[in-house]
Amino acid sequence: SKKAKSVSAADRVKQYPPGVLHSDGGKLFCTYCNVTVDHYRKSSVNRHLDSSTHQKRKVEIQSTTANDSLAKKQKTVTSLFQKSTENREAQNYKFLTDRDVCANIPLEKLDNKKLCEFLRRHVANGGVIPSSAQLRREYLPKVAECHKQEIMELIKRSGCLSVVTDKSTDSQDQYVLHILFVLQGLNGEDASDSKLKAVLADTMYLQAVNYNTISQAIVKCLNMPVDFNNISAFISDNATYMSKTYNQVLQGLLPNSVHLTCNAHMVVLANDIWRSNFPEVDKLIATVKKVFKYCLSRKLHFKEYLQSAVQVVGSNLRVKLPPEPVKTRWGSWYAATEYHAQYITFYPTFVEEEMEITPNTQVLKELKRLLDNSETLQVQLNLLTSYGKELVYLIKWFESCEIRVHQAYNKVVDLSEQHSGDAGIQNQRIKTFTEVTDKLTSYYNPDSSERTSRFTQPAHQFLKAVRVFDPLQVCMLNLDTLPLDSIPGFNRSCKTELECYQFHAKECNSELSLTTFWRFVEPCFSNIANVGKQYLSVIPKSVDAEQSISAYGQVFTAQR
Repeated sequence: SKKAKSVSAADRVKQYPPGVLHSDGGKLFCTYCNVTVDHYRKSSVNRHLDSSTHQKRKVEIQSTTANDSLAKKQKTVTSLFQKSTENREAQNYKFLTDRDVCANIPLEKLDNKKLCEFLRRHVANGGVIPSSAQLRREYLPKVAECHKQEIMELIKRSGCLSVVTDKSTDSQDQYVLHILFVLQGLNGEDASDSKLKAVLADTMYLQAVNYNTISQAIVKCLNMPVDFNNISAFISDNATYMSKTYNQVLQGLLPNSVHLTCNAHMVVLANDIWRSNFPEVDKLIATVKKVFKYCLSRKLHFKEYLQSAVQVVGSNLRVKLPPEPVKTRWGSWYAATEYHAQYITFYPTFVEEEMEITPNTQVLKELKRLLDNSETLQVQLNLLTSYGKELVYLIKWFESCEIRVHQAYNKVVDLSEQHSGDAGIQNQRIKTFTEVTDKLTSYYNPDSSERTSRFTQPAHQFLKAVRVFDPLQVCMLNLDTLPLDSIPGFNRSCKTELECYQFHAKECNSELSLTTFWRFVEPCFSNIANVGKQYLSVIPKSVDAEQSISAYGQVFTAQR
């Protein structure tokens, strides 16, 4: 027969029933026999298919394999190497996409001509990196799916978790709800595993923000493989729709949970009393911020002036610009008061020099008017510097990821008692301390407070009772007056072990970590240990959600 040079192996496959022949690397293979056949001559193919060897092999394959397409197909060495190379390159491109996403590098940067030229010259195979559109289309969904699987594995290993939510708006004025899971920190084998880990579960866009939309979004997120009985807490802000969401929807779905509002945010609300009671200091901070915010040359002048002035007086102060406090950045206002308390003596001379350069600047005139009463400002700044550190420390303490829910109630109460006990100070300070104490009391002990507050800590009884799981505190607590019923799951079996646990806690080493203690005593007090491990890992703040919103704002900008 003649040799058909224009017929390829793939063309010859189409001339026979499906599953009989297949091609790979330009070669024609018999699917049943896994041998090559001359595809140039059809007679050779027919001769092989009619042979007894082929017929016997076909019967064997069909008797053991229900579908002919499942039969193992022979491949050429060239195609195997090519497939292996493609798989390796696909893994590299997936890794590149994952690293860019983690480092917040836009994929469009890979399309830059200069960068492409650099990669082509100095990186092995750098000239074949796909475009950003291909990475986004083929590899970004795979990265997202891997990230989701990692989160699910963490949730599965953790057991109990807390749900943290907060909403914000993005650069396009869309309502965005961030839902985070805070995983349990008492399952580790050492103390280093006791930190609470927050992971972003979902970011949802809402048409409106109200009780209905928030409830639906949270329930939809929780429908992933999460056991509702293992959710220990729901943490949110003080918004009315958040409280309604928990009280009317989530409380029934999450029977073992408690509702907490962010303790750090409540302390910040109490700290605002200092700003309102010291308006001159607040005005000074705002005016100094305006003086330097939009004038680069004035910043340079101030640094030069401050450097020479510090050398003249022989001070050890650092030459640095005043901080720019932001209302949403907790503690920044107190950092500004500390700075101004140290540097206010240098302001009058600098302002006079600047007014000679720009005499009609309204903000300089306002600052000069405030500095005419610099002695009073100095006294107030020193006062705020002395007492404000405690409040800033408490805010930062609540922002920690350590297991600290059993100490939250004591921290707030100690701060209130210290403020109310200082009777030898001036009337303005007494008034401020009294108002801060009243506000914190209305948040954390609304029953004993004469003041009615719009916002309270819904878990104030829980925060008081959860101290029972701290072996260093349980010996000093009056268990008869402790509201143990506010801890979900603290049943009669736990109460029967309570007396023995309290006696055992007296003998424990004070340097023993909480994680180590409960791991050792779990066989003795299994009921209390199971409840304690679940609720000691409740995170008493929503700072992680605030940080998630900040990260979201850095990723999704108007340009992206």
